[in-house]
Amino acid sequence: MAMTDSLEQRFPYQCQTSHDHGEVVPWLETNVGCFDREWYRYGTDIAYGIVAGAPLYDYYRFQDEQAAVLFQLKWS
Repeated sequence: MAMTDSLEQRFPYQCQTSHDHGEVVPWLETNVGCFDREWYRYGTDIAYGIVAGAPLYDYYRFQDEQAAVLFQLKWS
């Protein structure tokens, strides 16, 4: 895999949740697989959320559509 591959190309399916990543990540490791191989996580900028009053979400991206659907059913 080339280093120029974008996150969107590697993990085309995006989901979001406000659930704590301390609960979500162990579930992902058990049910989906390894971080940066089958899924990827990034969050809302906390400073922006505080200043703008925006909700804080973690975003998860998946290689596999079925994993993204399973995630949505569990964590949305």
